[in-house]
Amino acid sequence: MTSTPTSNSAAGAPAAHLVQRFNTSERWLHWAVAVPLLLAMLTGLTLILPGAAKFVGSREAVRVAHWITGFMSIAVPLVVLLAGDRHRIAADVREVDLWSVDDRVWLRMWLSRRTGRAGELPPSGRFNAGQKANAVISTVALVWLGVTGVALFPPLHAPFWLLENSRTLHNLTWFLLLPVVAGHIYLSSVYRPTRPGLSGMINGLVPAAWLREHHPLDRISDPTDRQ
Repeated sequence: MTSTPTSNSAAGAPAAHLVQRFNTSERWLHWAVAVPLLLAMLTGLTLILPGAAKFVGSREAVRVAHWITGFMSIAVPLVVLLAGDRHRIAADVREVDLWSVDDRVWLRMWLSRRTGRAGELPPSGRFNAGQKANAVISTVALVWLGVTGVALFPPLHAPFWLLENSRTLHNLTWFLLLPVVAGHIYLSSVYRPTRPGLSGMINGLVPAAWLREHHPLDRISDPTDRQ
């Protein structure tokens, strides 16, 4: 894709160049996971916390909505995987699966900076180590929620011991996934340095200058105007 110049509102300001970071299949896959999962987590919260039932008209309706959104969080991404650009998605999976020495250093430095220590983060490729960790944790949690959710599905009439263990593990996974999802939302939509990357998941385009700064080793995104 050719980079797209956009004019700033200030007269005489240099044009900002945009480059393609994610294609249509990548964006569809992201939202196919994110939207049903968020809805499943919200409806699940009502079922986990007894006190939340008073805020909904019908607890049983929320339970049905939870089953539907839980099913969609597995089924819809599978449809996108089958119908979309599997080569590009596979390239992303390889990037997430590849952990370099710099990735481990990145995580250590990032944690150190949260405690007030100074230090430069190593240059990142298509995904930094935090994004890779988020993708791995979210995928494992989603699969585990799906497995335990199937065991809890009433028509299957699972044995009592399986129901109790599955319910405990299902709820525990929800609580473990919550800070991961909340952190991802904060960094992508609120935190100023990383917020420009959100447009990559909306229209596929991000500022070339931002991409050079945050993902200088990205080999997949459109390299136009990187010089």
